Amino acid sequence: MTEKEDVTNQPEKEPLDDEALEKLAVEELMREAVQGAARAEIVGPSGWIKAPQNKTNKRFLSLQLKKIDPKENIKMEEYNVDNVLKNIFDVNETNWKPSEKIPLISKEIEQLKNDLKSFLISTEHDVTSILEESAALCSETQTLAEDMEVCKVEIEQETMAEILKSLANRDQLQNELTSINFALNIVRDVLLCGQFVKEFDDGREAQSFTRAVEAVYDLLQHAESPAEGFQNLEVYSNTRHTAQLIWENLLTDLYTEWGRMVTWNIKAGTRKTVVTINLSFDESLIVVDILNALDRSKKLTERVAEFAQFLLKEVLMPIIHSDVTVYDETDELMTVTIMHKQNFKPRYDAVIANLRILFNYLNNKLNVDFKRDTTIMRMVGIEISSEFRDILIKDCLIDTIPNNINDLQIYGRITSEIQEFQNFLVLVKFFTEDCLSILHYLNNIDVLFANKSSQHFLETARAIMLKDLSASMSIGVEHVPNDGLEIKPEEEGAEALNILDKTIPKSLYFFPRCMISKTAQELLDVAYVMMEQAVQCSDVVCKKLYNTTRLVFELYDAVVPYHHENYLQTIPQYVALFHNNCMYLAHNLQLFGDKWLVLMEGRELDYPIGFVDLVQKIRDLGYKHLTIHMQQQRKQILDNIRSSDLNCIVVKDVLSDNAEAAVRQCLRQLHLLKNVWIGVFPNNVFTRLMATLVNMFLDELIHRVCTVEDISMEMATQLTEMYTIVVQKAPHLFQNPTDIEQHVQSWIKLQELIFVLGGSLKDIENHWKDGTGPLAVHFRNEELRSLIKALFQNTQMRANLLSKIK
Repeated sequence: MTEKEDVTNQPEKEPLDDEALEKLAVEELMREAVQGAARAEIVGPSGWIKAPQNKTNKRFLSLQLKKIDPKENIKMEEYNVDNVLKNIFDVNETNWKPSEKIPLISKEIEQLKNDLKSFLISTEHDVTSILEESAALCSETQTLAEDMEVCKVEIEQETMAEILKSLANRDQLQNELTSINFALNIVRDVLLCGQFVKEFDDGREAQSFTRAVEAVYDLLQHAESPAEGFQNLEVYSNTRHTAQLIWENLLTDLYTEWGRMVTWNIKAGTRKTVVTINLSFDESLIVVDILNALDRSKKLTERVAEFAQFLLKEVLMPIIHSDVTVYDETDELMTVTIMHKQNFKPRYDAVIANLRILFNYLNNKLNVDFKRDTTIMRMVGIEISSEFRDILIKDCLIDTIPNNINDLQIYGRITSEIQEFQNFLVLVKFFTEDCLSILHYLNNIDVLFANKSSQHFLETARAIMLKDLSASMSIGVEHVPNDGLEIKPEEEGAEALNILDKTIPKSLYFFPRCMISKTAQELLDVAYVMMEQAVQCSDVVCKKLYNTTRLVFELYDAVVPYHHENYLQTIPQYVALFHNNCMYLAHNLQLFGDKWLVLMEGRELDYPIGFVDLVQKIRDLGYKHLTIHMQQQRKQILDNIRSSDLNCIVVKDVLSDNAEAAVRQCLRQLHLLKNVWIGVFPNNVFTRLMATLVNMFLDELIHRVCTVEDISMEMATQLTEMYTIVVQKAPHLFQNPTDIEQHVQSWIKLQELIFVLGGSLKDIENHWKDGTGPLAVHFRNEELRSLIKALFQNTQMRANLLSKIK
């Protein structure tokens, strides 16, 4: 910041004296002098910027200052006003007078002037010439501006008037041209309409449907987009109305001619339906003319589509689905007889034979070339060939795929016949050469074979499941061998095999002797056939058949109990056979997966093979229905007892005959079960089932007596006789009479009860033996005390005995 800025920026405190003002004036003067000298480097003495003289062109487009040599300008650039002032005015000097400093400042100014003068003398620019040239340019510019103003006035006053007049003439000419074009378009449309009408008359005189149709069609198309104004004329409406009437009459005549060439009739009946087709096509000019006329009127596709849909729905589909006879009576007449039969499906070769006759007839009549590369037969093919192909494959050819590997290996003979039929359809132009072949379904032959085979096996299995369960057969071994595996000491893994032999029961590999339904063995045979077939096929088929095999056993759970429900609820033999069937199937399923893996050795599978998870499920199915039937048998026994006097011993002194009858009825029921079940169930299963029912029966008899508070002597005698009958007959309900002692827990208890009913207090005391005798083993103390109180009067001897039984 300069000293001047320091002074002016300080806050005003008090007015300056004259000496201070003089100092400020000197400083300002010095500063202006120095800055003026600096400006003089650029501005000349006359005040004009010096420009270079160009003698070849006196009109300068721009003024350019000559650049000063940097060496010459170093002194002026390094001149610092502030430093000069600091040298003249010492900061530390306090008392100085302006008269002392003015000479110094004047000297410095003179020095600057001399420098500026030297600089101007040394420059090459002629400022005077520049000034003169600039004045000349200004004068010439002023003259041009005046000329332009004169031109502007002339344009506004004369030229614009002529332009406006020309525009008015142009609009008038344009309007006249529009009127002429309007009239010309109307006249043109009238002439065209007349030309089309003349062409129609010429076509009608020549008896050419094609020419007549083309003329009327073009006339109607032209009438749809007439020229502006033409539709307002009466001739337009009359012409269009007439053309429409002519068009409708032409179409009527064409439809009549088409109906003469293509006719069919359907005569439906209850037993059969007769379809007749009459085609009168030939290559005469009349037929070709009619076809071209229909095509030109865009109605041929509609007529052909109607005929094609009739062929598909009324002829082709019945040939594929029904018993059909195709007969060409004449060259023009074809008869198709459709017999109505329930659940009938024709063989593929019969279908192909009928289709060959039909398409051969159609080819002879419909392959009329009425225009280039177009025939009625080809149009029919375009309309329905795709849908026909899909129906033929889905409802006929798919059925030719075999359901077993042997037939699949000779399936090439059938595919050859189908390929020949494909070539025939191309030959008669029903199929195009680039059309998808009816053999394209063979691209997925593995999948189709897998599905067909799977469906066949499922249907076979289901049919087996619906058969009668009572047709039975014997299966299994009488005794399970106890011999272990013969393992050589040097054999590798001998120790592991020994542990396996000791751990796994022998019954895992043997099924006990019993009766099963033949259907169970048939079902298992079907599963083995599926295994054998699967290992000979591709991985796709193999996986499908594996899943189907699992599905067969899952289907058994759903079908058999439902279909045979009534028999399983009422006939004990059905229950026994069904139980054995389930056990037999489950037994085979334990190792079924291992057998499958052995057959498929060497193949890489991406899914696990096993049936072990189905074993318990099928076993539970047999357990479930056997348990339900056992509960029914138990209920019948209990109902027999509880409906007799045995249920009301408390209120009676003597039992009626129905008590003994109920006991005998229960014994007969159990004996009937023995006759039905023995030999059907395995021996151990039969023994356990019979022991369960007999034990329940004996428990009920014992319970009836042990819960009574008072039993008379006569009733005790009756009970002894009835229960003695049970003791005599019950052992014969088993295969070995001694089995009852081992498997029926209440057997000894019943005998002890009979002993108590007929014995004395002394006898009872002897059998008690201070808590070590048979009575103590089979009766609880409370039961025996209650029984003694009900049978004997209150005496000292009874009291002594009761005191011992605690």
